[in-house]
Amino acid sequence: MAPDRLLRRCRGSSAALVAGPTPGSDDNRRRPGMTDQQQTPAGSPDESRDDAGRGATTARAMLQRIRRGAVLDALTTTTAVLGRVLVVAITIVSLFYLLSVLWVIVLPVILALLLSSILWPINKLLRRVLPEAASAALTVMGLLASAVGVGWAAAALSVNGVQELSGQAVENVRRLGDLAESLPFAVPDVDELLTSSLGWLQENGAEILTRVSSGLGTVGSITVTALLALVLTFFCLKDGDRFSAWLLRWTTGTVFVHAAEVSSRSWRTLSAYVSSQAAVALVDAVFIGAGLWILGVPLALPLAVLIFFGGFLPVIGAVATGFLATLVALLSDGWVTALIVLGIVLLVQQLESNVLQPVLVGKSLKLHPAVVLTAVTAGGSLFGIVGAFLATPIIAVTMVAFQYAREQMLEPAAAPHLDTGEDLIRTETHAASSPPGV
Repeated sequence: MAPDRLLRRCRGSSAALVAGPTPGSDDNRRRPGMTDQQQTPAGSPDESRDDAGRGATTARAMLQRIRRGAVLDALTTTTAVLGRVLVVAITIVSLFYLLSVLWVIVLPVILALLLSSILWPINKLLRRVLPEAASAALTVMGLLASAVGVGWAAAALSVNGVQELSGQAVENVRRLGDLAESLPFAVPDVDELLTSSLGWLQENGAEILTRVSSGLGTVGSITVTALLALVLTFFCLKDGDRFSAWLLRWTTGTVFVHAAEVSSRSWRTLSAYVSSQAAVALVDAVFIGAGLWILGVPLALPLAVLIFFGGFLPVIGAVATGFLATLVALLSDGWVTALIVLGIVLLVQQLESNVLQPVLVGKSLKLHPAVVLTAVTAGGSLFGIVGAFLATPIIAVTMVAFQYAREQMLEPAAAPHLDTGEDLIRTETHAASSPPGV
């Protein structure tokens, strides 16, 4: 009962006591064996007022107790919520710390899962005519050969392109300086900018060499990580279904069923995202690279390769690679060609944003662009370029797990029906056509 309603009810009872019994009521009715004095209502008007005052005081006391109880309940609920939030925050911080400590091990595993999601359709086709080990080895060697071939071609063309660009850049910079002098507003002198840039390079040359030499250790670490990722990719393609069954044996009963469903959904989401993002990046690289080649811009193939890999960095990668292509066109062929390249980049980006991304990536990831941009920024600030690259697929898999948990809280009966985990283990063990991790 609400406190105000209780107070009104007590006041009504007090007023009834003051007014006394109504005519014809049970209190006024003569009972057999009772005298007139006995039939007279007990208590004087003063006593009735005292009873009414005591009733109002009791109501106020009850109201105060109810209010104190409501405040205590609110404080208890708030404390419980804050405690849970604190536990979740401590857990997240601990996971990030553990991830940073084990990053050398975790990174090859994540890269192997991403590569396996891309290569699985090819490996599945090869399994029809080859054993599992042979198909996995051939798939990995094909990937390695393709990467080495593209890298060698890009490096060879980069040497010639840089020489051509260096010969044209000085003349085009001079032309830009002459154009800037003819403008009606003040523009910084190009010669002064070149002189200051060369002076900065001379002053900081030793520091640059130190950073380059220290980067050799980073190159070695990258090489080891890449080789380990390739080896793990081979085993994922060869024995991925067995890995899944072995890992799921660590859980039993209902936990087994939920773990299997979350694993299956996460793998499907990861595969769909990587495949669709690779298709979008390939379209960007082909169209922009073809435009650069037609216009005769140096470094067209190396820039196309950078555009392809930049496509895996949502928002940031497209802006950075587009700016680089425009800058190369400006230095090599002047501002007219640079404007044409900028138009091609913007046109392709509009095609990607309005057609390719909603159709391909939008079906696999239902994430707002602000969420994606925040995830990429956070991943880049915490783990560098690799963190920015892995931020979107990780947040997508995390959202899949949260979505499944929400479904189970709202509709527990919608859980996947499996009486025991042994059926799923047998299915995972004997299903040679199922992708790894499913």
